[in-house]
Amino acid sequence: MASKDVLGIIFSNANDEVVPELTALRTMGSVPFAGRYRLIDFELSGMVNAGIPQVGILTNSNYRSLMDHLGNGKPWDLARKRDGLTILPPFNLSDSGVFKGRMDALYGSIGYISDSGKDYVLITDCNVITDIDYEAFIDYHIEKKAEITIAYANGFSPKIKDATELVLDGDGRVIDDRLNDNYLNSVNCSLKMMVINRNLLERILHEANAKRITGFEEFFARNTGNIRIYGYEHKGYVRIIDGIKSYYEANLDLLNPDVRRALFPAGKPVYTKISDRVPAKYGINSSVKNSLIADGCKIDGEVENCILFRGVTVSKGAKVRNSIIMQNTVIGENADVEFVIADKDVQVGVRKKLCGAENYPVYIGKGIII
Repeated sequence: MASKDVLGIIFSNANDEVVPELTALRTMGSVPFAGRYRLIDFELSGMVNAGIPQVGILTNSNYRSLMDHLGNGKPWDLARKRDGLTILPPFNLSDSGVFKGRMDALYGSIGYISDSGKDYVLITDCNVITDIDYEAFIDYHIEKKAEITIAYANGFSPKIKDATELVLDGDGRVIDDRLNDNYLNSVNCSLKMMVINRNLLERILHEANAKRITGFEEFFARNTGNIRIYGYEHKGYVRIIDGIKSYYEANLDLLNPDVRRALFPAGKPVYTKISDRVPAKYGINSSVKNSLIADGCKIDGEVENCILFRGVTVSKGAKVRNSIIMQNTVIGENADVEFVIADKDVQVGVRKKLCGAENYPVYIGKGIII
């Protein structure tokens, strides 16, 4: 299996700035999602399901919750004497003590990359919600004799600073790539997932460090004609988190059975940290419609079109609709909550009313009492 010769690298902090509400105290990778997961679980589980035995997690800041979630990698079968999971914090390569870009981050771990001895490196961000067949992705890279292969999907560009459009020839080779801020037309949008030959990556990183190049986009723009760069089209469900609205929509997409089947296909589980809680408890007068309810919840009120994380309490007479309620949040008696994202450990008091809008959900920060 070609995947055995692949090192996985995940950027846990990439695009933190697009959801500052959620990443003020955590990385993008550790943002909660779908009732019991973190965003990094999708990339990490995809690599494990593809048979990739070694994965490095690049961190930049606010990574304590990420470390707590990942632990030694046991839930993903990456707690191993050889290979396995490694968290790669920033080293003293920049004046500020944090990375300035993807190239800088990778160069800080170039020793780890070299010592892996793998032939290929699979590099991803954490803000793409999808189930991509990494094994087929890697096989395509080898089949095309490519030096770099970038996964893309046809659709509208996300509103992130380095959203990239790929221009391909008839064989799938990238003949141009450009930053794209046109949100009205469908394009071949890069998913920021890349397979690259390890020896080439090392050469690129040394060159980038010498020339102060911080991003791959600048390097690609200079070398599209000199390096065999191919595009790999992913046609499954894709949602790129580029703001609080897209995060809200991506969660509620899971209320659609077709989306759930696309993200959680049979035989390809999404692994996460185990939490031993009792099953959800439903009171005799409770009402739950079209919602995902995690274990440990206690429901005595009404819940409709919601995602409830572990340990949420919806008290008697409370109504919660079209909302995302994170771990251990308490909705008080007779409270009315609609179009709300409540972070962990929020307390909504008795008879309080919170109402956002479908296009502008209200966000309540971690631990706030209302």
